[in-house]
Parts: sequence; structure tokens; C-alpha cells
Amino acid sequence: MADPRIDLTPLSASAHPQYSVNEAPPAPAATRSLILLCLYGFFVELKPSEAYLNQFLTTDKGFTNTQTNDEIYPWFSYGKLAMLLLLPLVVERFQYRTVLVIESCGFLATRLLLLYGSSLFLMQVMQVTYAIGTASKIVYLTIIYRQVPRDDYHHATAVVWTAQLAGKFAAGLLGQVLVNYGTSLLALNYISFASVAFSLALALSIPRDKAEIVVVAAAVDKRGFRRDTADDGTVSLSVRPHLHRRQSSGAPPSIWHWTNILGLTWVVLTCSESLVQNYIQNRWTAFSASTAENGVMTALFTVTGAVAALAMARVNKVLPRSPKGLRLLLLVGAGALFGVAFRQTVSISLWRSYLWYIAYGTIYYALITTVSAELALQCTTNDYAKMFAIVSLCASVLESMATFMLQGTTDGVAAWFAAVAGFHGLLLAFLTFVCCRVPLEPLRAEPVHG
Repeated sequence: MADPRIDLTPLSASAHPQYSVNEAPPAPAATRSLILLCLYGFFVELKPSEAYLNQFLTTDKGFTNTQTNDEIYPWFSYGKLAMLLLLPLVVERFQYRTVLVIESCGFLATRLLLLYGSSLFLMQVMQVTYAIGTASKIVYLTIIYRQVPRDDYHHATAVVWTAQLAGKFAAGLLGQVLVNYGTSLLALNYISFASVAFSLALALSIPRDKAEIVVVAAAVDKRGFRRDTADDGTVSLSVRPHLHRRQSSGAPPSIWHWTNILGLTWVVLTCSESLVQNYIQNRWTAFSASTAENGVMTALFTVTGAVAALAMARVNKVLPRSPKGLRLLLLVGAGALFGVAFRQTVSISLWRSYLWYIAYGTIYYALITTVSAELALQCTTNDYAKMFAIVSLCASVLESMATFMLQGTTDGVAAWFAAVAGFHGLLLAFLTFVCCRVPLEPLRAEPVHG
């Protein structure tokens, strides 16, 4: 039982500048940053050539579908893993804005290699530069969480996802229209280059924000608390508000923290979606050499994902947060993704593959929006950058392991989607165990009633 003489009172933010609380900026500044980041997310995704990458490589560049599947695309997974190993060092030394500039430069280098490269080696380098840009996206969400109050995490996450998906939707629709009117795939790559160049300019205009993701543990013992003794003998311990103490110290070992459950879910979802996006065009090319509808299908994938993300943000705004509700959502979402991934694996026609691809995107973005926001809510202000870096690295390790095991071992593309279905099946089994056997822990930022 707590000592009644001990008074826990919050220490003011000005008491120690090194441990000051990261307050949300004033509304106009936060709104301006959010608008700039959304514009950046839109234009960095506005690449109409993206939906026709495999067709461009197999027609204009002269590679076979087997070469792209086994010798080019796997380098994306390896490059992303290498970048994620270096990314925490980059974020620690430089500003978050610098990482967005690196992302834009990575995508610019990708376009230049696609436009002017022709050898297999340069196409492998192209996948590495694309991986550099993709790996840097975790900082994008981190910046958002630094700009908005914690109560708005669900809404801000949905807005960010929607901006990116709107860019993908516009890219898919624009690419489809241009292809229908006879525009060459080379011209689409020039348009993509211009859009990414504009996103680089937007990244340079984002306000400077010093990265603060390192927490010195030793300092907590000496300066994390202030002890005051009053005349009546009452001991007052001033606790800094941003250093949330875990409740695990007094909790039974059988209780699992939501950070672990959400982190594992995020890892599997991100790894699986990356594999789907990396090899779906090979899947379509295996059905038909002419995949002229890729653009509109990519557009439908993104617009349904955006609607799902906004719908989930609205639901989380209206309904109260609860451990039971979150657990049920994760279980249902994992089951739905497993079913869709399995149907994609056994699809026997191009149009069925298109259908299951769109369904996968809808469910994925509905689920990842909630998981990302809830995972951020479980962390302190200085911890979520590290958390997203860790789970992204774990997702990349899992993806690289799957790529290494499958690369060159099968003639069919379906094996990659069987691996995706397997990952979702394991996640479903894990979440079923959590629902049946693991006691509920209160969600962070949720009032705990005694």
C-alpha cells in the first residue's frame, strides 16, 4: 500500500529544461505542419509509373518476369533492412526533416536509374535506392505525433494515411488515363520524377524540429525525481509527467503489455503488406503479359484504403477506447487478412487477383491506422520514434528472411503470397491466444478506475 505521507505532484515543465515536456505546438503551427506533411505525402506518392513498373522492366528494359522476381525485386528487402539499421543513427544526429529529404532523394535516384539505367546491376541499385526512400517513411508518422496532441493521434494518423493514399490514388488514375491515351511508360517515369522533385522542395520547407529520441536512463535516477521534506515530515516526490512509469512493477507476470501485442501486430502487417506490394505486379504479369488495368486497380486499392482509414478514425472518435474492443478488432482484422491473402494465393485469373488485392488494401489500412495510433499512445513522447524504428526493423528482418528463403526456389509467384498468408495465419493464431488466455491490461492514456 502506498505511504499516505508521500505526495506525488507533477513537476512543472520549467523545473528542468533537459526533461521538459514536449507540448503540442499552438494550433496554427500544428495545422501548418500537418498541411505541409500531408502535401509532402501526397506528392511523394504521386508516381503514375509505379503501377506499371514490372511492365516497364519486362518491355522497355527487356528483363523477364523471372529476372524481376528473383534478381531485382529481392534487393528492395535487403536494401530496406540495411537502411533501417542506419536510420536510428541518422535520426539521432540530424533533424527529422533531414530524413524526409533523404527519402525524396532516394526516390529521385530511383527515377533516374529507371530512366537512364539498363543493366541488371543498375536495376538492383534502383531497388536499393527505392528501399532507402521507403524505409525513411517511419519518420513521417513520428513527425506527425510530435505536432499534434495525444487525443488527436487517431485522427492525425488517418489524415496522414489518407494524404498518402490520395497521392497513390491520383497516381494510379493518372497513369491509367495516360496509358489508355497511348502515353509511353517512359513518359510516365518523367512525370513521376517531377512529382518527387516537388516533394523534395516541400520537405525542405517543413519547419526544423530537433530530434529528441534519446533518453538517458542514468539521468532518471539522479534527476528524474525531486524529494522534498515538509515540516510535518511528509515526503513529496515530484515526478516528471513525460516519464510514464509502467504498471508492470506490481502486475502479475501473466499480463502482457499492449506495446508488445501492438508491436508484433504492426511487424506482421507491415512485412506482409510490403511483400504484397513488391510482388503483386509479378503476380499479374504471370496471368497476362498485358496488364493495362494496373493503374485503375491501384487507384481502387488506395481509395478504398483511404475510406477505411477515415472510417476507423471516425469510429475511434465516437466510440470509447477499450481493451476488449481493441482486442476484438485485431482478431477480426487478422482473420480477414488471412482469408484474403489465402484467396490471392489460389486465384486462377487476373480479375480475381485484382479483386483480392483491393480487398486486402481496404482491410490493411483500416487495421494499420488503429494499430499505429494505439502503438504511439502506449509510448511517451520521446519513445515513439524509437518504438517505430524498432518495429520497422523487425518487420524488415522478417521480410528479408522470407525473401532469402524464397528467392530462386520456386518458378511461381504464388509462393510469395502463400508466405503472406502464412504470416497472417500465425498472427491470427497469436491474437486468438491473446483473446482467450491473456488478461487485459488497461490502455495507456485511458482512465484506470480502481
